[in-house]
Formats: sequence, C-alpha cells, structure tokens
Amino acid sequence: MDINLDSISLIIRKLQELEQIFQENKALILTENDLKCQLFRLIYDLFPISHETFSPDIKGCAVHSEVKFFDEDDKLTLVPDLIVVNTSNISIYHSTEYEIIKHTPVYNSNPSKNFTIAGGAILIELKFCRDKNGINDTDIFNYQQDVDKMIRLKEIIENKNNGNEKVYGIFVAFNKTNLGENKFQIFKNSNNHNDEIKIFYGTGMVDFANTTKNPFNYIDDQL
Repeated sequence: MDINLDSISLIIRKLQELEQIFQENKALILTENDLKCQLFRLIYDLFPISHETFSPDIKGCAVHSEVKFFDEDDKLTLVPDLIVVNTSNISIYHSTEYEIIKHTPVYNSNPSKNFTIAGGAILIELKFCRDKNGINDTDIFNYQQDVDKMIRLKEIIENKNNGNEKVYGIFVAFNKTNLGENKFQIFKNSNNHNDEIKIFYGTGMVDFANTTKNPFNYIDDQL
C-alpha cells in the first residue's frame, strides 16, 4: 500500500461522511475519544487488513491508535491520535534497522515499545469542542500546537528515511455547535502553506439557543 495524497482524499471523504452523520445524530459524539472511535471505524476498512508486515509470516493492519514516536531527543513523546502506515513497515520481532556483522545483516532490537514502524505515514490529530460557546482562542492555541507537533514528527520521520517515503498529516476539529467557525477558518488559512498537512473542520450544528427549557411539557399536555 502506498501512502500518498489519494489516501488523504479517502480519509477526507470519510470525515465529510462523519460530519453528515453527526448532524443527523447530534448525540453521536460526546467526547474526543468518541470522535476517534467513530473515525477509526470509518477508515479501518479503507486500508490493508491482514497484510504482511516486515516479517512476511506476521500479518497486520494499516490503521493504529496512540502510537508513540521518538522526538528529537530520542524520547517517546510524540503521540498522534491515529496513524495510517504501510503494513510492510511494521516489525514486532526486531527493528527494521540492521548492522553488518561478519558479512551478515543482524537486526537491531526493538525499542521499549516492542515494535518498530518505519517509512511513511498519515498522522491524524483530533480535537472535539463540546462547549456551548463553541471554539475560543485557547482552543485555537491548542490546535496550533497539534499542527506544529505533526510538522515536527513529519520532519523527524522523513529525515530518518532520507525522504524516501513521505509523511502526511490531517488535523481534524469537530465542533458540537458552529460557533467560533470564523476563528477556525483564520487558523486554517494561516496553516495553508503546507500541502501535505490538511486541516478539516466538522460541525454537529447543535443550536443550544433552541434547547427545550422544560422537556417534560409534553407530559402536562397528556394529562
């Protein structure tokens, strides 16, 4: 499986589908973890399942959650919410890197997380705003930190593989209401300089101004 812009387009279409489902089922997403689970469910079948990993006798899938990556100081501090990778770049027995010892390649041991993922990837960061007042300036600050984290990780991975395999990012914000959408658009426009980092906005279009004040009025009507 190739990680490329076509793969990004597939995920964006699923995000658009999820937004439509959310607008039709406004209690579908209650937490950020809900958002992650819903998106995982939608994109899981888009990519290889039960395909060969680095060790051909071991099978794996392309979509994973909360995978830790090394930062510039070789510490496992960079953790995208979801990733999509080429299954052939996953190794659970040993590292994909090796040393030549007595004319024979000997693979290095896996790091402390006990697996290695090499090569290209799609990094997905998710944020869910459930505040009745919508997206605020603090949210925008946090969103920018996530985008910056993806750019850092993209550079780290691509430098490690000498740019042979690309890394892409998708930052996703779902807003229960549509308040603050203008703030988000300014944030999105300020991050449009990198074609390999996409930014998606979705809303449930919940209108708290129209919330029924007394949900039990209908009982009085029946008495």
